[in-house]
Amino acid sequence: MLLAMAVLLSIQMISAVVGPFRLAEVGERDPRAVVALLRQSHQAPGAVVLGPFAHDLVEAGRAVRELASLEALDPERFGTVVLTEPRVLREDDTAALRRFLAAGRGVVLVGSVGVLDPDGSWRGYDTMKGLLGADVVPFDTGHGGPIVASRRGPIASPLPPRSRIGVLPQPGLPALATTDAELRWEAAGTAASLRRRFGDGRLAWLAVDPDSTVATDTDRRSMRRVLEAATAWAGQMPWVEVLPWPDGARFAGLVEQVDDPGPRADWRDAMDAAEADGGLARLRPARGAAMPSPALASATREAERRGGWMATRSELATWTRQRSSIEASVLRTGPRRVVVSVTNHGAGEVARVVLRVYLNTPALRATAEATELLQASAHVRLEAGSEWLDFVLPPLGARSSTAYSLDYEPAPGRAG
Repeated sequence: MLLAMAVLLSIQMISAVVGPFRLAEVGERDPRAVVALLRQSHQAPGAVVLGPFAHDLVEAGRAVRELASLEALDPERFGTVVLTEPRVLREDDTAALRRFLAAGRGVVLVGSVGVLDPDGSWRGYDTMKGLLGADVVPFDTGHGGPIVASRRGPIASPLPPRSRIGVLPQPGLPALATTDAELRWEAAGTAASLRRRFGDGRLAWLAVDPDSTVATDTDRRSMRRVLEAATAWAGQMPWVEVLPWPDGARFAGLVEQVDDPGPRADWRDAMDAAEADGGLARLRPARGAAMPSPALASATREAERRGGWMATRSELATWTRQRSSIEASVLRTGPRRVVVSVTNHGAGEVARVVLRVYLNTPALRATAEATELLQASAHVRLEAGSEWLDFVLPPLGARSSTAYSLDYEPAPGRAG
């Protein structure tokens, strides 16, 4: 009797994470979790799959397979294909990518695409423009400058707002003439990323290869995370970020007294920019002015109306330190279930943390349950039909970890 009760309890505990047991699904493989990496002709077999990006994918619960040719790109076996610097792309390769997209799968392209013929001669940007649906604006002089996170979204989610990734100068660095990019070339203002949909298929493009073009090890790690997030979006797999500001505020405002605050419109412009990219608006009343001044009170009310968080320099420093101690991950454990795990590595309790979980598929509703008994509950904020939700966490104890199972109902017509 005791043994039977123990087995039953074990099954219930496991079910809280992986969902109800269905014998027909045991051993079933979901191709969406499988990423194909194309091995370029100059690379030895096995070179791609042993790279750090592939290691990151495996750590995130993805299977990685190497392709020697796009002829083997089967939507029944793969959810996403990643091509880094595919400068040579034949017409049948392009056709294979389009068929893959038409089957509802994901394509991730990095760098220049199809700009050379198989013999190495220059072909031009027609193939790249046709796939991406945007004009290509290369930096012929090689001075593209850093890439900056200029808009929040699934591709830029691994980066803090307005953060920069250094890029080594080289001729032919690609950029796109489009205005809705999450990553942009800082100096030129042109796009360094792109997301496109082809029916149920998705295509993501990034301007630079994290392992050959960026400037430092830190930049490489950041760009690999961006590539991993782009791959999750294209393959309709989950991804998570710790939102930059407390309570999931849309932006932050910092009050700094200065000798010359400038025209009153300055703080309005700063707030407009911060609202657009999720960054920090600096509100600068005159030094020595009464606090709060009428202008500051007006700015504070407007920031709160827009969903912003007003902070002092001390509050901002404290939050930045606390947020840096939070690590989150997400793993899909069923057709409509993901497990969200979060760890506070810091020496003190952290409150007001909100995670954004990119389901990368539209959902109607979602519910969260703790994976341990007596664990504090979390609150889910989801707008019906959205591909992401906000996960409002209870206070996180010092050096503690917790996890939640998140069940969601896909929008009609979606597999989830």
